[in-house]
Amino acid sequence: MSPEPGDKYEPLDGEKHSPDIGKGEENKLTVEEMVNQTIGADGSKLSLLKFILLLTAALIAKISGSVLSYIPIFAGFLNYKDWECMANSTTCLELMANFTEEPEKFYSRDTICDNSLQPDVDFRWTFDRTSYAHEWGLICSDEGKGSNLKSFFFIGAFIGTIVGALLFDKYGRKNLSLVAIAISVISCIASTWVNDYKIMLALRVAHGFGAFVTVSGVELLTVEFTPSNLRNLGQLVSSFVWSIGAFCIIGVSYGIKKWNHIFLVEGFILAATFIVIAVCPESPRFQLIKGKEKDARSTFKKISRIFKTEEVSEKAEIVFKDYDQSHVEQVKDFNKYPLMLKNTLLLMVCWMVIACLSYGLLFSWGKLGTDIYTSILFSTLGSFGAKASGMTYFMIHFFGRKKAVIVNFAAICLLFLACIPSYGVYITKTWTLDNVVCLLTVPFFSGTWSSVLLLTKELSPTSHRGLCMSMCSAVARVGAFVGPYLTLLYNSMDARVVFAIFGGMAACAAVLTCFNSDSTDKPIPATPEDLVNQHADTGHHILEEKDEV
Repeated sequence: MSPEPGDKYEPLDGEKHSPDIGKGEENKLTVEEMVNQTIGADGSKLSLLKFILLLTAALIAKISGSVLSYIPIFAGFLNYKDWECMANSTTCLELMANFTEEPEKFYSRDTICDNSLQPDVDFRWTFDRTSYAHEWGLICSDEGKGSNLKSFFFIGAFIGTIVGALLFDKYGRKNLSLVAIAISVISCIASTWVNDYKIMLALRVAHGFGAFVTVSGVELLTVEFTPSNLRNLGQLVSSFVWSIGAFCIIGVSYGIKKWNHIFLVEGFILAATFIVIAVCPESPRFQLIKGKEKDARSTFKKISRIFKTEEVSEKAEIVFKDYDQSHVEQVKDFNKYPLMLKNTLLLMVCWMVIACLSYGLLFSWGKLGTDIYTSILFSTLGSFGAKASGMTYFMIHFFGRKKAVIVNFAAICLLFLACIPSYGVYITKTWTLDNVVCLLTVPFFSGTWSSVLLLTKELSPTSHRGLCMSMCSAVARVGAFVGPYLTLLYNSMDARVVFAIFGGMAACAAVLTCFNSDSTDKPIPATPEDLVNQHADTGHHILEEKDEV
């Protein structure tokens, strides 16, 4: 734990002191205390507003994650309702004659696929928007190719998180984020002129790589600037930014009728975020772990000018640990510190489950309802509403980090199980009761993401945070890759079975979280040793390395 004000400070093994600044014990500050006293320390509304605005600006690049993962929903939307028979197609016209009493049932996937009707031969699309799924014939037996364009994004994301695991703790949060944003922008704009499925598949890998290295980078950068008493609020702001990206892609897609122009506009929007990150300073926690005290002091000095806390940055003596390691040494620490290994593995399971369920539901709206824009808009509003109403914030505040994860997963489980008896009960011509129940899960998805992310950030030592976060994000991309394919289950089995699978996965994650550590009311650990010391009451300890004979 951080020393309390007035306590005599006793330096730990390996800790360093600023050599010539600060006299007296009262001026010795840990990195956690330095962040707390530099940013928003006076608790004023003006300081809080400054913090929220600066945090939002630093996180704005995170919209690339939601924009580029959601974009195939609109650019490649597959609609089996809006079409009509070609005047010279006797096959199609004869089939239509069999549905004179129920014409609405004629215009369906079954009619087209079961009878092998061909676009522009037997029928033509009447949808008022273009879609690469329609243009490239990704229908019926080739519908899986459309799922590939959704899921290959997460192959790129997986590769990106592995690269992040190797490089974030070596070269910093900011520099890698800038490279990733550039990749996102170039690949997104390039998609505008693609007319080939295979080329788009390659670009989707690039989209995923750039987007999720960016998301991980700005998440790491911002949490390490956030004071301990504002980390829950900071996570709420981070979640809002993801929703901003979702609203951005919904709005742009609704206003633009050509699918390739959607990529062009979104590419220029993402380009603007590069400029914002370029002016952000590097994390001082990272700089100190690397022994770059001069750079960290410069960063604290810049920030202190904004919050009028120059006296702290000028007089305080920073107590820190130089923990610069190679990749091999980082990995060995998981054996030396079993608590860090256990926490990371359990968090990886949570990340994979919530990603699989989130994207499984997200890409299910085209199967569960006919109005995809309304469905996804309500889904996004549900997520936004959970944050705006304070539901997500207060659940974490009331239950704590760990219990909030458990409660949110349990709620998702119960709601998916509730979809089973409500399946097929129509409340309007286009909406069924299970559609509504599925929408009710959305606020809890938002709460799960927020609490899992916050728990991961706070349980991961600064020295290993890039590695731990990237490992968790990597397995989440595996879950996200599988999620879109789960929508194909609706074509081969009863939707109630799919709901039961979703509910069971959420239940498993809730149970496993019970065995994880809790970061509530604890400072961010700088090193694995700090983590073990903070959770000494759990019985975990450091495994001493055996001397070689």
